[in-house]
Amino acid sequence: MRLDDWLEDLDDPDADVDELVAQITVDAYGDEGYWSFRQAFEDHIDFPVGAALVGVEVAVTAISFDDERRGHTATVQREDHTSTVSLLDLDLVDHQHRLARLSHAYRHWHGHEQ
Repeated sequence: MRLDDWLEDLDDPDADVDELVAQITVDAYGDEGYWSFRQAFEDHIDFPVGAALVGVEVAVTAISFDDERRGHTATVQREDHTSTVSLLDLDLVDHQHRLARLSHAYRHWHGHEQ
């Protein structure tokens, strides 16, 4: 199995979100799920990815995780400015993109359904 194949349902737009979360967090206990999602973002996303932040188009250049209180953050760029924002604050432009599906699974796991 190739490293980027460890999430079988990631490219299936009809995949059940609970199954995707289960695949991501299979060996995670408690807050280890944050690190599992961090690994999924790192293994499966080719940056940059288009998104919107409060209606303004930005490019997501990285996803990071520092602690449970802050959760996952996204490094975003617009023109010559770079900022770090909560991943939960982004509206992903291409909803068929892997980042959109991983973000949806993260929101579901985190309890922040849209």
